[in-house]
Amino acid sequence: MTLHENRIQDQLATLPTKPGVYIFQDEKSKTIYVGKAINLRSRVRSYFQKSSSDTRLLFSRIVKNTADIDVIVCANELEALLLENNLIKKHRPTYNLRLRDDKTYLSLRVTTGEMWPRVHPIRSWKSDKHTYFGPYSSAKSVYQLLKLIKKFIPLRTCSNAFFDSRKRPCIEFEIGRCTAPCVGLDTSKSYSKMVEDVLMLLRGKDRSLIRMLNDRMKEASTNKEYESAGKFRDQINAIEKVMQQQHVQEHPHGDCDVIHLHQQGDFASIHVLLVRHGRVISSATHTTRIHDQTIAGILSAFLGQYYHGEKYVPSEVFLPELPIDHVLIEKWLSEHAGHKVSVKVPKRGPRVRLLEMALENARVQADVNTHQIKTQEAISISLGRYLNLSKPVRTIECYDISNIQGTLNVASKVYFEDGEPDTDLYRRFRIRSVKGSDDFASMQEVLRRRFRPQENRDPIPDLVVVDGGKGQISSALEILEKLGVKTALCGLAKDRLRAGERTQERVYIPGKTDPIDLPEDDPASRLLQRLRDEAHRFANSYHRELRRRSNLVSGLEDIPGIGPKRRRSLLQEFGSLKMVRDASIDALARVQGMTPALAESLHHFLNSPEEPDVEEEALQASIDGDETVEESDQS
Repeated sequence: MTLHENRIQDQLATLPTKPGVYIFQDEKSKTIYVGKAINLRSRVRSYFQKSSSDTRLLFSRIVKNTADIDVIVCANELEALLLENNLIKKHRPTYNLRLRDDKTYLSLRVTTGEMWPRVHPIRSWKSDKHTYFGPYSSAKSVYQLLKLIKKFIPLRTCSNAFFDSRKRPCIEFEIGRCTAPCVGLDTSKSYSKMVEDVLMLLRGKDRSLIRMLNDRMKEASTNKEYESAGKFRDQINAIEKVMQQQHVQEHPHGDCDVIHLHQQGDFASIHVLLVRHGRVISSATHTTRIHDQTIAGILSAFLGQYYHGEKYVPSEVFLPELPIDHVLIEKWLSEHAGHKVSVKVPKRGPRVRLLEMALENARVQADVNTHQIKTQEAISISLGRYLNLSKPVRTIECYDISNIQGTLNVASKVYFEDGEPDTDLYRRFRIRSVKGSDDFASMQEVLRRRFRPQENRDPIPDLVVVDGGKGQISSALEILEKLGVKTALCGLAKDRLRAGERTQERVYIPGKTDPIDLPEDDPASRLLQRLRDEAHRFANSYHRELRRRSNLVSGLEDIPGIGPKRRRSLLQEFGSLKMVRDASIDALARVQGMTPALAESLHHFLNSPEEPDVEEEALQASIDGDETVEESDQS
C-alpha cells in the first residue's frame, strides 16, 4: 500500500457523520473534485469501496487521482450546497462541471423612486422603490438601449449630488441630451411622460410606444411643428431598428428562465433563454465537459453555478427534467432571490415550445463550441509535450515586470484557462522591496507574494510563464521551490534579429541550457505569445495609471483634512473636479466623510481666483487608481 493510500485510509476512518463538503486533492495539492453530503463518512467512503454500486467512469478517475481528502462540516445540507458552489468557483476542480461564462449579466435600473428618474446599467438588483429590467446576457444590447434612450428620450444621467448642485444647465442640455430639470427648464408632467416612454420601451411594449409616437408626430405635423415631428419620426425609426436587431419574441407569461441541454459525446451544451415581461430578451450557450454525469446531475451542477453570486432569479425556472436535490435547489434559489422560486418541467403549452427553442439553440451551438474545446485541448496536450510534462497544460499564469529607469516598478499576472483569458484571476502588483531596475528581484518578490500560503490564495495553475530567459527562470524557480509550489515553469524570450533574420520565439525550461524553438505558426507558440502580450499590456496599463497619479498636481491634496479617502468619496460622488467645483457647500457636506467646515473650506478653495490649473483627466485617473485593487492581498 502506497503512502497516499495509507493516508486516505486513515482519513476515511476519522470522517464525521455530519453534513458538509468534501474536497479531493491530487499529489500536487490541486483540488480535483468538490462534493456535498448529508453524511460525510458514508458518502466519501462510498468512493473507495470496491463493492460500490456506482460504476461511473468519473468515480474511478477521481479515486485514481486522489492523494488527499479534506472535509468541512456544515450545519445543514443547504449550507453545504452554498459552500460547495463557492468552493467550485474558487478552486475550479478538474472533475466538477464548470462554467466559463458565469459572469453576472448587466441589468438596467430606472430610478422611479426619485422625483426626476434616470436610467443606468447595474450588476445586481436591490430591494428599493426603483424599477429593474433584465438581466441581459448581451452587454451590447444594453448599451444599444441606453444609447437610444439618451439620444431620443433625454432623461438626466447625472448623479443626485451633481443634479442638486446645478445653477445652470450642463453640456448635456446644450447638445439636446437632457431637458435640464435641475434648473427648472422642464416640468414634472413633461418629464414624467418621458419616463413612461422609457418604461414602455424596456417592458417590451415598443409597438404601443410606436403607435403613441406616431400620434404625437401627426399632431405635431398638423400644428406645423415640423421640428418636433421630425424628432418623433427619428425616435420611431431608432426604436424599430433596435427592436429588430434584438429579435425579441412575445410569449404569454412573465419572467422565467428556460434551460435545456444537448449532449454530444463527452460534452454538454446548455442553453439558457431569459424571458422578461413575456419576451425572450437574450440567450446564452454554455458548453462543458460532463465527465459521465446524468442529465439530472448536470442540471443540478449547472443551476448551482449559474445562479451563484448576485444574479437575478425569476419566479420560475423551466427544465427538461428535475435536477438532483430539486427540493433543496428550490429552497436555495428562493432564499437567494428573496421570493419563491419554482423549478418545473412543463408538459404542454407555450413553455414546452420555449424548451424546444432552447434545445434547438443548444444543438446549433454544440458543434461549434465542442470543436473549439477539442481544439484547445489538443493545444494543451501539445504544449505539455513541448515542455516535457506528463499532463496537458490547461491553466496558465503569465507574469511581466514594467518600470521606467527603475521607477514605479509594477508587475502583472494574467490567467488563461483552456486558451481563454479569465480576468477574474488577473492581478496587479506594486513592487515594494526592490529599488531600481532589477527585474530578477522584482519577479521573486511578486512570486513570493503570489504563492505564499494563505487561505484565499488563487488556484495553482498547471504552468507559470515568466517574460524572459534563463535569468528569470532561475529567479522564479528558486522561489517556487522554497515555497513548495508544484507547478511547471517556463520562460518566454522574444524573437531577435540575428544575421538579418528574425529568430523564433524561444522557450526556456528549468534544467535545460538551450531553449526550445517553437515554430511561429504552431498553435502552442501562438498561445504563449498571447499570454506574454496580454501580461505586457496589463502591466503597461497599470504603469501608465501610476505615472498619471505620480504626476498629478491637485488642489484637493493641499487642503488640510482632505485625504485620500475623502478625495475618493468626493470624486466618486461628483464624477470630476469640475463637478466638485460647481457643487454647493451643502452638497459637498453630504458626501461621506465630509463636515460642514471642510465643505466650506473646499468650496472656497476651488472657487478662488488662485485655484491651480488641474487637468481633468489626471484627477479622474487618481480616482480610478485609488479604487483599483492592486492585489487582493495575496498580491
